[in-house]
Amino acid sequence: MFSSELKFQTQGELCLGRHLLHVDASHGSESVIGQGALALFTEFAKLRPEVEVRHLRLWEDEELRARMEYSLRHVRAKMARMSQRGSEEDVQCFANIELLAAEIATARGLVISAPMWNYGVPWVLKQYFDAVLHPGLSFQEAEGGCRGLLGGGRPLVLLTSAGGGAQKDHLTPWVLDVGAMLGFDEPKVVAVAHLARDRDAALRSLEAAAAPAARHLAESGRSKEATEEPEPDCGYEELLPWLQSRGLGEEALDTLRAAKVGGEMFLGASAEDWENEELGLSEQEVRQLLRLQEEFRAL
Repeated sequence: MFSSELKFQTQGELCLGRHLLHVDASHGSESVIGQGALALFTEFAKLRPEVEVRHLRLWEDEELRARMEYSLRHVRAKMARMSQRGSEEDVQCFANIELLAAEIATARGLVISAPMWNYGVPWVLKQYFDAVLHPGLSFQEAEGGCRGLLGGGRPLVLLTSAGGGAQKDHLTPWVLDVGAMLGFDEPKVVAVAHLARDRDAALRSLEAAAAPAARHLAESGRSKEATEEPEPDCGYEELLPWLQSRGLGEEALDTLRAAKVGGEMFLGASAEDWENEELGLSEQEVRQLLRLQEEFRAL
């Protein structure tokens, strides 16, 4: 367990976004995985044309590569901030990291395109996740392990390939684990092997899997958006699903459920009420509840 968490200094309060994030470590648009991703997003656009897809090209985007820099200087800045000794220089050192972390923490869904390299992930993908995985910025510690900063229940699609038979695979379990840390705990894996033997067959297999993968992204993402907006005087049974759809974590939801917090009680609670030690809410959860109060009040 982490003894403390980072807090955003250069980003505002986060809320679940409307975008889907594509983290692309493929060998390019003409690669088998690149073609599979094209088929996937072509199908997805038919199902959810209103959803923005943000494409992070880890190999090709030099500006992105610069933002992904994570060195010993960043580690020292992180440790200083977590121990409450951070300077303004430490805050600015982490500005790009906060930007990347906020983008993935607020995504409605995640697609990762990555071929297997030596039984594992390409180093550029590991670099990206090292840049965004920080307690308080993209995930939180919970009783049962790490969970997404804005909750879970979000879809993940992994597109991957191997030149041989791929009898060993350290890529897939690693990607699924880090995805779940961020809240993308509804995974679908699309994998092909034996590329060196039959590239065309592998490509046909990926393209055939595009439609089911697109439906997985579309339907999982829509489940959070389908929650009806509750009335101000609603009971806790109506309020909690709405709070969950806005990314409130399970521990905070359990606290509100135990107290049977309905609409009127939720709107009337002050910051001091949420900070009461008996509730056991973290600082991040208190800030999130205050933000959700304003959103609920504006309905």
